Amino acid sequence: MLRNVDRIVLRVPQLKAAVNYYRDVIGLKVLRESAHVANLRLGDDDAPELVLHDDPDLPAEAVYLLVDDVRDLYERREQLRLAFVHPPARGARGWRAAVKDPFGTVLHVLDRTASTGDDDVEDLRAGGTLFAGVGQKFPVKADLLVKLYEKVGRTADDLPYTPHFETIYEPYAKAFGEIQPDRAELWRHLLNVRKAGKLPKLGEARSRPPSVEPEARDKLRELLGDELGRRDRLPYTARFEQIVDRFNATLPRPLSPHLVWRLVATLAK
Repeated sequence: MLRNVDRIVLRVPQLKAAVNYYRDVIGLKVLRESAHVANLRLGDDDAPELVLHDDPDLPAEAVYLLVDDVRDLYERREQLRLAFVHPPARGARGWRAAVKDPFGTVLHVLDRTASTGDDDVEDLRAGGTLFAGVGQKFPVKADLLVKLYEKVGRTADDLPYTPHFETIYEPYAKAFGEIQPDRAELWRHLLNVRKAGKLPKLGEARSRPPSVEPEARDKLRELLGDELGRRDRLPYTARFEQIVDRFNATLPRPLSPHLVWRLVATLAK
């Protein structure tokens, strides 16, 4: 069953500086390092790894648990009362998945059933990502999505973190059966359909961005950094939640995630 913590994942603003700190100051051993990801050992040879990265498309924080056999857990999921967020997917050294326990906690699990040695390197993207349960791809059901979008009657920029988005999400997710896309995946589907020119034109967004002081807008720009130019990737990510929390900490009255999103949208124009 559960054997150990396999790795802890952290997003850092500057990968090289973070690697230098954890290696030279904290004393961790660097196992592998690429342009956007570095693996360090948290102790002896059998200790978990610390995975540092600066990729905005990957989780800001995550803990991955090593198990004996992910596919066995999947076969016994009803007996164990585990709800798989995504089905098991093949990795470089075994299988991985994301599951929910009976209390709603999401657990990222992986195994080493196909390990060929210590030099195996996990892939970083969908189809072989070390980030279990993240980046799982579902086919876009464009016709259904367009139908639900037209029924709601709200533009894409109007939707994140609103009941209107949930009105689309619930029937769309159910159309995939037991293994369903999450809200971030639905958002990507919407953007893909819009990019393909298949979403109907619904005019301007109905909701308006909040009025904030210039200093607050500057603070939000600072928090976004380079991600301002990639703002469409932010909704329903841990990174956006972090931005919302940090931004609201600077305001006299906190804003909802939707209103922060609407403000981000205006900054990006």
